[in-house]
This record gives sequence, C-alpha cells and structure tokens, in this order.
Amino acid sequence: MAAPRIQPQLAELRRQAEQRLSRVIEQSVPSLKPESVATLVHELQVHQIELEMQCHELRRAQSEVEDSRNTYHELYESIPVCYVTLNRDGRLYNINPTGTALLKWDPQSHPIRSFFAFFSSQDVDRFTLFCRGVISGQEADTGEFEMKRLDGSTFFAAIQANPVKTGEGSGERMRVAFMDITGRKEADETLRRQHLALEANRTELQALTRKLLTAQEDERKRIARDLHDDYCQRLTAVILEANMLKKACEQNASYLIPGLTAMSHNLSGILNDFRTLSHELLPRNLGDTSLAVSLRQLVNEFKDKAGFDIKFFEQAVPQSIQVGTMTTLFRLLQESLCNIVKHANAKHVTVTLAGTTQRGVELVVVDDGVGFDTTGAWDGQKGMGIVGMRERTRLVGGTFKVISQPGQGTTVMCVIPGHEVT
Repeated sequence: MAAPRIQPQLAELRRQAEQRLSRVIEQSVPSLKPESVATLVHELQVHQIELEMQCHELRRAQSEVEDSRNTYHELYESIPVCYVTLNRDGRLYNINPTGTALLKWDPQSHPIRSFFAFFSSQDVDRFTLFCRGVISGQEADTGEFEMKRLDGSTFFAAIQANPVKTGEGSGERMRVAFMDITGRKEADETLRRQHLALEANRTELQALTRKLLTAQEDERKRIARDLHDDYCQRLTAVILEANMLKKACEQNASYLIPGLTAMSHNLSGILNDFRTLSHELLPRNLGDTSLAVSLRQLVNEFKDKAGFDIKFFEQAVPQSIQVGTMTTLFRLLQESLCNIVKHANAKHVTVTLAGTTQRGVELVVVDDGVGFDTTGAWDGQKGMGIVGMRERTRLVGGTFKVISQPGQGTTVMCVIPGHEVT
C-alpha cells in the first residue's frame, strides 16, 4: 500500500532538486574560481545526504500512517458495536459489518445512500433533528430511537453520535455508534408493569389492613361496652346481694359471714379486672382529652403493676390531633409497654412524646432491658407485635423504627408527619 503513494512523491522531489541544482550551476559556476568548485561540490553532496535522510524519514512516517490506518480499519471492521459515518442529511459514507448485519442489509446488492431509511416513520424526523443538532453544535449526543431493518422488522436502538473534528469531513460529518436495546426495553417495560402491579397490590393490602384494624377497633369497642354495660353491672349487683346477705346472716347465721366476705372480695377483684380489661380495649377519654393526658394515664396504670420505673416526658405536643392518629400512638405505646413487661426484664423505662419541627408528633420508648437481635423482627419471627406496630404507623403515613441489641436495651421510635396529625 505504501509504494504506489511514495513513488510519485519521490519523483517530484527529485525533479525539484534537479531544477534547483541546474539553476545553482548556471548562476554560480561561471563566476567561481577553480578552488571554489570543490567547496560547491561538497555542499551539494551534503545537501544530497540531507535529502536522502528526509526521504527516509518521510518513508518511515508514511509507514506509520499506513499502520495506523490498517489498525483503524481492522478495529472498524471487527468491533462488535454498529458503527457508521454520515453527514447531517443522513448520507452514508461507510458502515461496518456489525452494522450491516444488524440491519440485515447487503450494500452491494441493495445500495442505500441515506441512513434515514433505516428509521421508523415515527422517529425519522426526530433523528433528522438529532443529526443536525450534533453537526450544528459540534457536541456529542445520545438518544434512543426506533429503527427498522431491510426486511421491515423494527427494533429499539441506543445511539451515540460524535462530530468528526479532524481529517476528511471535519465539521460536516459525524460518527454514529448504535446497538439493539430491544431486550432491555422489553425488560424495562416488564419491570414497569410488575412495579405497577406491586403498587396496586400494596395499595390493596393497605386498604385491607386498614379495614382489619378498623374492624379490630370496632370489635374492641363492642366488647368493652359489653363488659362495662352488662357484665360489670351484673357483677356489681351480685356484690350488693352478697353484702345484703352478709348483713342478714349477722344474727342468725354468723358462721356464713367469713365465706360471704371472701366471696364479695373475690367478686370485687373480678369487677376490677373487667374494668381494667374494658379500659384496655377502649381507652377512656381518648379523643376527649389531649393525647399527652391519655398516654400519661396509660403510663401510670402500667407503672402501678409493671414493677419498674416509667418516666413520661412531653414537649411541644400539637394540640389538635386526629383521633385516628391518637389511637395509633396509644396502641403503639400500649404494645411497647406490654412487650417490655413480657420480655425486657427492664428496670427503667422512658416515654417521650414531642412535637416535630414540621408540626408532626414523635413517640419514643426507651428501656434498659435485655434487648434482642432485630434480625427477623419484621417477618414475624419475633411475633406479630412489631409487624402490627409498623403497619399501624404506615397507615397514618408515619415511620416506625426499632433499635436494639442483645444486652443493650431497646428503643422504639414512631414519627408521624404534620399533614397526618392535624
């Protein structure tokens, strides 16, 4: 490849050298003295050597250019990415075999001059503007377009275009790399549909959970009212009858008095248990008083029977709180205290209810108990208590977090944003 190109250049160089030498001899030799002719011959010989060295350097440079061109050609032909050179109007200058294979096109049997012919009707105008933008701005750009093969089948392609800034066609041509991304697009679409289905299932699950918790609260209210209005009243009547019977037996059957007294005492204990159960099922005054008051009452009740110290703090709690939010925080505190009583073996517990800077509310329960490994706490391995608290918090738009390690106590945090509070 190098010889045909170098020979004309060398011949032209030799012709110019001969012309220059003839002029030098015609102008200089007649006026030179014999002793100066040897000097001139020497200079001509030096100049000849210089020309030979320059010629050698030219051959070496030409060889390097040819090697670079061959390397580029081999890379261009073998690269597994489709590669094409075109101008702003889509005129094709070259395309590598990978590109023709993807397009199912044989340039020899089906000559096509415009690369725009390989774009679908809905994307050909967009790609035209894309090409003109790359040439006009002289900046690389990327995009995704729908292309079509010679057999009419279509595919989605990711395209990267770079303007030619040096060499032939600089400023007016661009090199375009493209690849088939149909599989990725189909995977993205499948993923999008699955995501939509998952969102729909999650929404449905949240709706079912909300209905379940609402039904649970309604059932608690019903049982609590039954306990208070029916069983507690009936027990009170039995206690009164036992007291009346005890008074009647003071004179004629005094030996029955101890038994009646014990029976009255046991009945009073059962009545208190019913009242406590009724209050746990349906918190008194929840919604009629502030949230802080209701939680403080709950803390005091647990403090009397828990066997450990519980401190309650409140700070800048919002005054107007939705009943649903109040119920959620009440149940979270109730469940947390029950878990501490059952599992923590704690000596000190701190309950903090505070407002947030976004007009929300935060509940934090900290104990110094035995703690636990939170791994598996969210999949029901530790019981449904933590899962239930998380779901309750999620239904009111809040966040729920449990921090614990064996031997280092447990912290339960619940934050409900302001738009869900008031």
